[in-house]
Amino acid sequence: MLCIDRLIGHSESRSRGHNRPQQVLALSGYYVEDIAVGSEHTLALTSEGEVWAWGSNGDGQLGLGHTGPVREPQLVNGIARNSVKQVPERSDGA
Repeated sequence: MLCIDRLIGHSESRSRGHNRPQQVLALSGYYVEDIAVGSEHTLALTSEGEVWAWGSNGDGQLGLGHTGPVREPQLVNGIARNSVKQVPERSDGA
């Protein structure tokens, strides 16, 4: 399991010691319309209809085709641009 400070969307060198919201530089050129978080992962939806994901990904919940951890936002391929209108929060309380 990754430490929570490695899941904030920053490279390893920038991920230490943050306990409040931080700008995710990899998404600075995008307008983020919606965001959803799990206990150890994050999804962001841009105004262009792109979904970006990062986090522990141990169960493949990021939709990237693997189960390895992702420290910086990665574009989720295979989703038709502008087909996503919202990234839902998990409803099972996890």
